[in-house]
Amino acid sequence: MADRQHLEECIRLASQARGATSPNPMVGAVVVRDDEVVGRGLHRCPGDPHAERVALDEAGDRTRGATLYVNIEPCSHQGRTPPCIDAVLQSGIKRVVVSTLDPDPRVSGGGVKALRAAGLQVDVGELAFEATRLNEAYLSYKTCGRPFVTAKAAISLDGRLATRRRESQWISGEIARRRTHQLRAETDAIGVGIGTVLDDDPRLTVRGGSSEGPRYRVVFDTNLRTPRTARMLSESGGRVLLFCGPDAPADAEAELGALDAEIVRVSSDGEGLSWDNILSELAARDVMSLLLEGGSGVLTSAFEAGIICKLFLVYAPLLIGGSGALSLWGGDGVDELTAAPRLRHVRHFSLGDDWAVEGYLQGPEPSL
Repeated sequence: MADRQHLEECIRLASQARGATSPNPMVGAVVVRDDEVVGRGLHRCPGDPHAERVALDEAGDRTRGATLYVNIEPCSHQGRTPPCIDAVLQSGIKRVVVSTLDPDPRVSGGGVKALRAAGLQVDVGELAFEATRLNEAYLSYKTCGRPFVTAKAAISLDGRLATRRRESQWISGEIARRRTHQLRAETDAIGVGIGTVLDDDPRLTVRGGSSEGPRYRVVFDTNLRTPRTARMLSESGGRVLLFCGPDAPADAEAELGALDAEIVRVSSDGEGLSWDNILSELAARDVMSLLLEGGSGVLTSAFEAGIICKLFLVYAPLLIGGSGALSLWGGDGVDELTAAPRLRHVRHFSLGDDWAVEGYLQGPEPSL
């Protein structure tokens, strides 16, 4: 029970840096000696000291014979900071408790192996799922080599994203919209289709709080129809990244590039732009997480390509109706219920008069 409580504190500490550590994981550490917490630490941002070193430094000479708790395996390689296992071995720590291993090829069990080889007791696996959920984007990126994709949408009770006249502002209430900005603040990139840009002229920024928001604001724009007057092109809040097809007009590329948008041409077929190419390009820019905010065409394409890892759906207590209204997943859908994607690890909670459903379609399993 004590191990669980201390690892819960590690996860709480780590989560304080949510949205600030990419491309590193969120890490919290606690040092305990004689049932007393003598040191705490978290990793705040890339280049800052790792959580283990912060906790060990706070504990000082009380680390001798103590136990170190950390939500993910201590690193064993030289990066922007020295390997954490060196500090652990020098500290006199006798036991290390870790929730999950780090799938980074430079670590991948090497930290635990080195600690055990030096005679320390190392236990792995307590709160593994909770630790995996916390660092789902990092673990997916390191395991699969692509961003963790979350699809977010505000929908009516009958599953509509917008009316037949494409009106969608605002389906959800103020509390739910604030939650959307929290999600944006925690992600590396936000993505929308050109239809959303033309209909809503979104800024795709984070409003409220102290976060600067995502590093990239992404538009999937096959023919480069993004208006030169689009608000996202004139407002700060992350680099604008436009994915287009190979035949997009060169003059449009030049004009949008002159407005500081980055244009990336990817292959396309009858179904649209290649998701494999898009995710590879984002991964090359150290984008670990992508939040898809619509519209219907982009979400339908993402569902059918099987790239969505997690859904975050906000249901509003209203009905839109109409066969021409935009739906969450258009096209033909599935033919049989056995083929229907089913969410796992589902959570649901209220957001004012709205309520949210969150669950996984796919995701990293704990590394033990």
